[in-house]
Amino acid sequence: MLHGPTASGKTALAIALANKLQANVLNCDARQVYQELNIGVARPSDEELAAAHHKGIASHSIHSPLTAMSFAQWARPIVQEELSRHGHLVIVGGSGLYAKALLYETDALPAADPTVRTDLEARWNTDREALVQELVRRDPAYAAQADLSNSRRVIRALEVITLSGQPYSAQRTMGREAKAHFDADLREIALWPPMEALTQRIQQRSGQMLAKGLRQEAENLAAYKSLTAMQTVGYREFYAHPDADDASIASLIATHTRQYAKRQLTWLKKQTGVRPVELGTTAEKLLRA
Repeated sequence: MLHGPTASGKTALAIALANKLQANVLNCDARQVYQELNIGVARPSDEELAAAHHKGIASHSIHSPLTAMSFAQWARPIVQEELSRHGHLVIVGGSGLYAKALLYETDALPAADPTVRTDLEARWNTDREALVQELVRRDPAYAAQADLSNSRRVIRALEVITLSGQPYSAQRTMGREAKAHFDADLREIALWPPMEALTQRIQQRSGQMLAKGLRQEAENLAAYKSLTAMQTVGYREFYAHPDADDASIASLIATHTRQYAKRQLTWLKKQTGVRPVELGTTAEKLLRA
C-alpha cells in the first residue's frame, strides 16, 4: 500500500512498482473513483493508465457516492482476485480512511441510509454550522479530533449516531489495534516530502489544472455542486467564488490543497505500521529494502 499526501508523486511510483512486480494497480482515492471528475482530482493521465493496468479509476458515478465502507466492500474482491492470480497488487491513494477500511477488519457500523443521508446533506447545504454543533453536542469525543469542515466526516458520524443511538466515537476501532483483512504480506509505505517541497508541487499542479481546462470541467458539473462527491478541493472554489479569475482560483485551490495535505500527513503520523520514505524514492530502492 502506497500512501502519501496529494501531489507527492504517488502515481508515478505506483506505476514503477507495478511494472517491477508485474502487478496491477488499485486506486484508493476517494475522488478519482468518480467518472465525472478528472482534472480537479488529478486523475492519472491516459499515458499513465496505459503504463500499468489500473482498477478503481472512474469506476463509479458521483450520483452513487461511496463511503469508506462501501468502497472496501467493492474493492476487497478485487484485491483477493489480484493476489490469487498475480501474487502482488499495488494499492495507491491518499484517502487514509478508505485504505484503513479496505485493509483492516472494521467496525460493524450501520450501513448508509438514503433517507437519513439525504436529510443530513440538505441540512449541511443550508446550515452547516448547525450540523457541526449538533455533532459537537452528540459526540464531543469524535468532534474534538475530526475535520469538521469535511462534510463526509460530519454527515457520516451523525448518520451512525442517528441510526444506532450511540456515539460514533464509541463504535470505531480507529486508533486501536486492528487486524489485517487479507492473509498476505502487507507493506505500507508513505511518500513523505518536506512541506516546502510539497507546497511548491501543489502550487505548480494547481496552475496546471487551470491550464488544462478545470474551469470548464467545474462549470459543466455546476448543476451537481450540492452532491457529496462535489464537496472537494478543485471544484468548490469555483462555486464559492464564481467571479474569481483563474489566478485567484488557482491560489485558492493551492491553499486548500496544502491544508488537506497537512491533514493527510497528520493522519499518517498516527499509523504505526506505515513506513515513511523520501520524495524521489525509486521502486528499485523500495523493493531492495
